[in-house]
Amino acid sequence: MRVITISIVNIKGGTGKTTTTYNLGAALAARGKRVLLVDNDPQGSLTKSLGYDPKQMTVTLAALMSQVIDAPEQLESGLNKAIQHQDTLDLCPANQKLSGILTRLIVMQASGSMFPQSDNDTNPVFVLRSVLAPLAARYDYILIDCSPHPDLQMINALAASDSVIVPIQAHYLDAEGLPDTLELVRRVRQTYQPNLSVRGLLLTMYKGRTLLSRMVREQIEETYGSQIPVFEQPIDYSVRVAEHPAYGESLLAYAPDCPAAQSYTHLAEEVLRHESA
Repeated sequence: MRVITISIVNIKGGTGKTTTTYNLGAALAARGKRVLLVDNDPQGSLTKSLGYDPKQMTVTLAALMSQVIDAPEQLESGLNKAIQHQDTLDLCPANQKLSGILTRLIVMQASGSMFPQSDNDTNPVFVLRSVLAPLAARYDYILIDCSPHPDLQMINALAASDSVIVPIQAHYLDAEGLPDTLELVRRVRQTYQPNLSVRGLLLTMYKGRTLLSRMVREQIEETYGSQIPVFEQPIDYSVRVAEHPAYGESLLAYAPDCPAAQSYTHLAEEVLRHESA
């Protein structure tokens, strides 16, 4: 099985991207898959959720991307230093230094170092893909947690991915960012990554007993369901979702019986069924 890279993306904040990255990864790992989580957000929320202090991390995604640009011969050593190993999951951490990389990418783009059909490592769109390429044999799944900003850092993640999962909080206003997110995915597919697909739209913080959640689900399925898959299992609301990052544990480890943990288990099963289909 070749490595499958999935970006968790939505240009609206607060939809559950980091929670989904962490707990989908944990659920896949529980089924024996080798999983790497990549924190692609300068805020380092995923890094914090796994129990690390981003400020204390000396070798992060920013350093690896710098090595691709400046000293690619050092990348293998950098990867070995950057990747943090836990019992079932690995993490490529991030911190505020990633903002500096975004600035470098913008400068590269402005100076003409962008060739849409090129795989050149110096192309600012393909830097993250070059970081991840040496890891293909180590993992079954690479999950990339993206910030909500539709910038070159997000485009790097999409260009490095096979597919995307789009979390949508089950509130009416949260669906408003979906068209812009899907348009960005379409443009990246058209220009940089022709095999990029939308794995599915994922409703999060879902309260099945409330009319609002059911209406949002119905709206999403009616509007997009004929063109884009909508995951059968929404992520049920649970107060445990807000608690588990403080303990540096996945939701499946912290509260395995809570509805949201069980939802992520079902989500992993859907993802695995898709691969075996």
